[in-house]
Amino acid sequence: MARFYPLYARRSDGKLEVIAKGKRKETNQPTDDQLDQRPDRNGIADYYREVGIDESKHLDWRRKLGGMLAREMDWKDKNTQSGNDSGYMLVTFPENYRLYEHVKKTEKDGKTEVKSKTHAAGGNDRQDAYLYGHPAGRKKRYRSPADFFPHLLWLCTDESGDPDNCGCKICSPEDLDEIVPGVKPKVKQETSQAASGMVRQGSGQGMSKLKQEPGTPVQVSRPRSASQPLAPTPLPPPKSADQRIDRRYRGFMYRPGELVWFKRGQAWGLGAVLRRWVTASNQYHYTVQPLSHPYAHPPPIVKSTDAELRPWLAWSVPRYTNDALNTLPEPPMYETADWQGLSQKRYGNGDLEVDGSILAAKSVDCSYTPIHPTKTVETKPNVTETHYDGIYLGAEKVWVGDPLRLQPGTDILVLHSVVERKKTSAVVQGHLLNRSTYLTGDTYQLQRINHNIPTLPTPASQANNPHLPQRLTDDLAFRNDRSIRAKGVASYWKLTAANSRVELDKVKGRWYEASLILPILQQAVFEDAVRKGEIGEATLWMNSRGDCINANRAQNAPGLARNNNMKASRREAFGPALPPHAEIKDGVEQPLPENVDPALEGLASQSSMDIDPRFETAPDTDNNNIDSDEIRVSRPGQQHDASLVESSGIDEFMNLDGMDEQAQSQLPGFGQDYSQETSQQHYY
Repeated sequence: MARFYPLYARRSDGKLEVIAKGKRKETNQPTDDQLDQRPDRNGIADYYREVGIDESKHLDWRRKLGGMLAREMDWKDKNTQSGNDSGYMLVTFPENYRLYEHVKKTEKDGKTEVKSKTHAAGGNDRQDAYLYGHPAGRKKRYRSPADFFPHLLWLCTDESGDPDNCGCKICSPEDLDEIVPGVKPKVKQETSQAASGMVRQGSGQGMSKLKQEPGTPVQVSRPRSASQPLAPTPLPPPKSADQRIDRRYRGFMYRPGELVWFKRGQAWGLGAVLRRWVTASNQYHYTVQPLSHPYAHPPPIVKSTDAELRPWLAWSVPRYTNDALNTLPEPPMYETADWQGLSQKRYGNGDLEVDGSILAAKSVDCSYTPIHPTKTVETKPNVTETHYDGIYLGAEKVWVGDPLRLQPGTDILVLHSVVERKKTSAVVQGHLLNRSTYLTGDTYQLQRINHNIPTLPTPASQANNPHLPQRLTDDLAFRNDRSIRAKGVASYWKLTAANSRVELDKVKGRWYEASLILPILQQAVFEDAVRKGEIGEATLWMNSRGDCINANRAQNAPGLARNNNMKASRREAFGPALPPHAEIKDGVEQPLPENVDPALEGLASQSSMDIDPRFETAPDTDNNNIDSDEIRVSRPGQQHDASLVESSGIDEFMNLDGMDEQAQSQLPGFGQDYSQETSQQHYY
């Protein structure tokens, strides 16, 4: 037997059990009667049996599927080029998919009576194989490797996980009479290609065919098919100076009122950005107020480099220093915490300021505040909708025209409006019955195509995308410049839905330019990705809004639900975690000399806003591949690479809870004793 390159499908939608009619569970396999191998009174045995992984039929399916994947992705193994055909094979089917064989044979006098002489029947009347596991249930099984291949290709390439993007016969049946009798199917432009799973690059529609050398992961995303082409919504113009500033590429990374991590000597703390400004010499500065407990507040500090700041969602919140807080079945909120008990060390010998900042940050993460109303319309009697030009959502400040990270995957929403819907009582005039807030905008998915000529404009160029924020196109221009030269591929944002309504819980957070923030979060990894032309989305290195709720709780503790707490103002969201005199100020004007706080002394000696390439962040993982667009199929030595994309970015890099004591020492400031002795060792 020839040597094969093993492939792994790292995602699966397979189900061992499904919900059948009547809301009862049933196993996703042949029925018990079908599994009964006993012959009937006529000596006919008609049954199903599971095929073992080492049996020839199991191997044959996996070998064919591996070959089809290799041909579709145009992988050319160097051994093949030298005449030694190594080939490709799936190591196993995706999780919870199992191969069963339908055997029918007649036994007389203890011997099998052969009625079929076909080789496939193996001496039996019939011996067909079926792959079970599709979430639609046992009746939706695959009859051949060719039938299953489009579904396998979707599992391996579609980052969104949306089954509407799958072109297999089960997910996208051509005969709709099987589902709704009498309904005639609508013929889609890409139906025949999608069903075969062998779509080639054409006019930008469908899935691109990418070349890949063994060991190099690539992402191929299948766009949603549509009977009519989608039209993007024009990008709303900015309505304020701050909004215009925040649309710039290579401008301010952080905004007034945002919750951030900031460096305090050798430690890291949590604080609020009170204001930002730019000097005549084009130096950028932030005033950051550390969060604290209600009894005392440290003075504000000034930062003049993004290297000493981090988005709140870049790291997971660590455990409380007062250990008893970590084991409470109902953890306290900042507003309900027993501050007197904490100050009297009833919950442990922890640091009050550190735990106060953690409690405050969790509270802010659950809050939202719409800002800058633009219009109010009455959609029906006693129902009004107010549109806003921005919103404080969790830790971040978001403007209309901003790109937002969506759940799940790397899709984004270009925000067009923030809508607050109010329903009042007609009986009691003006009495508020309910209120909800949602977002509207266009959703986009990152896709890749072949592009071998660097001088030609890509589909991602700003000239081709006036409906996209310039930050998006400038960032992708930087990344495409590297990927075209290194791999002959380019990425672009493809519209998947126009004027969509998105609930607040579907938003991970603000979108950040990978070309700007990854050099800060993971400098060595970023530099390696630049050389390889594999700069992926920054979202894979960041948490989502709401992740902090259960981040520092015991593993056996019941999970807590996410809240969306409306706050009247951003100042109210921080509450007593900020000193009473602290004020959040918009604009970028330099403070007047009489208003400069003591923290500004010696400002002229600090560095500019430019990214510091020498900055060392949290301990790096061993893996250097951060490509958000990689295909979810790995080869030997790449399984660890896969875990980096799917788990390391959240669990290992940002989750301080999972670090050992030595690793936590790399991020001092949490879990430390903030006594005079430790402060002398640069813990603040």
